[in-house]
Amino acid sequence: MNKLSPIVLAISAVLVLTACGGKEEKKSPSQVLAKVNDAEITVHQLNFVLAQAPSASPEQKQQILDQLIDQELLVEKATELKLDRDPKIVQAIEASKRQILAQAAAERVIGKPAEPTKAAVDEFYAKNPGLFADRKTYEFVMFAFAKDKYSDVIAKQLDTATTPMQVKSVLDAAGIQFESNESNRSAEQLPMPMLPKFAAMNQGDILAMNEGDKMVLLQLKASTPGPVSPTEAEPMIKRYLSTNNAQENAKAKLKALQAAAKIEYLQKFASAPAQAPVAGASNASATDDSLKAGLKGLK
Repeated sequence: MNKLSPIVLAISAVLVLTACGGKEEKKSPSQVLAKVNDAEITVHQLNFVLAQAPSASPEQKQQILDQLIDQELLVEKATELKLDRDPKIVQAIEASKRQILAQAAAERVIGKPAEPTKAAVDEFYAKNPGLFADRKTYEFVMFAFAKDKYSDVIAKQLDTATTPMQVKSVLDAAGIQFESNESNRSAEQLPMPMLPKFAAMNQGDILAMNEGDKMVLLQLKASTPGPVSPTEAEPMIKRYLSTNNAQENAKAKLKALQAAAKIEYLQKFASAPAQAPVAGASNASATDDSLKAGLKGLK
């Protein structure tokens, strides 16, 4: 599914807010930009959408106004068809209303995060040489197979496998079916807690990781230095620290709200699963998403 543009999303928000707000009061003629049957499109509706595109040209403003008119026509048609009484649509409107209110409350309660200090940026740079001063680009050969086929015996045999062919020989001899491919990853595309392990790997070393019901072996084929200077890293670090601080602040505020509220589960579907340790040397645990996406905040 394609992502909606900010303008389309803003127009959708106008629809939700209108649906939630009940009947509007009569507007003065100066506020009305267009009339659609008995309904009015106001300058406030247009300005709400334009907040997502403050530098819109007159042509773009006209396009947005035309979109609001088309939207109103569809809303009127939906009312005529009594779609506003459809239980699924009523639930969708209510869900959108709750999302808008929750987002507004979060922005009010949590507030805008403070910009990281120079000292915090410098400290982060120094504590993460694998991302910056000693940054590398890694070439891996990946082997994936069923997790229940991995054992201490296989791990011990892999200790002496320094080439992809030797890894394949170990897996073939054990009758393990596997998938294999090569992958290139820069340091910022790898999970941050595991960077020291990756940085310490020599050519031929293997890192074993749990990923769902799969075991993934990453064998280092080659690594290429690609350091990032403090000046180059500063804006990336600021973005990361700001995002991280905002998330931590949000967690703390939500925890306080939870502590002050009375919450009772009448039905609970699952608990957070515990991560089981992986057998063998050089083990680590990471989700497939974190491996593929890495540190999005540093991109």
